[in-house]
Amino acid sequence: RAIRHGVAKDGHPLYLMPSLEYSHFTDDDLGAVIAYLKSVPPVDRESVPVTVGPVARALMVAGKLPLAAEQIDQVAFKAEVIRPGVTVAYGRYLAVGSTGCYGANFSGGKFAVGPPDWPPAANLTPAGDLARWTEKEFFAALCTARRPDGRELSIEMPRAFGQMADDELMAIWLYLKTVAPAPTGVR
Repeated sequence: RAIRHGVAKDGHPLYLMPSLEYSHFTDDDLGAVIAYLKSVPPVDRESVPVTVGPVARALMVAGKLPLAAEQIDQVAFKAEVIRPGVTVAYGRYLAVGSTGCYGANFSGGKFAVGPPDWPPAANLTPAGDLARWTEKEFFAALCTARRPDGRELSIEMPRAFGQMADDELMAIWLYLKTVAPAPTGVR
């Protein structure tokens, strides 16, 4: 419930849980994530309670910081069944995990929530820089964390993408080629 629905054991919505990015996971993939998490040794330290300060509360009241549990249709939810492969559909399935940073339409821009010094996310639509990259440059950028011009990718860009299988990267590339162009930051 926490990963897929953003809901705690007692039923309250979880804060800062990116369940929108995880809610679409197939049952097999969600099971693999849970199995992995159970395999990680416990950390011997006290948990710090998560508190929401006045700015975050104001953003939530203004609708600028919606909770994932409030955005997921908890009643009609049904996990999609998707087969891995070098397909646009599988690329979309994999890319959804990036919508928290790039927006639902992948146009990037400034983050609505997060430290103000975070750099804006890149525009991954055909209207952004990615349109000028080749497939080979896309693979290289994710695997080396460097853009084709040699600049390092933002430190906020998870380096784990570079560890994805070639078929997964190819599927994401194929999917991003189908995304509608959008001006940067028009999420």
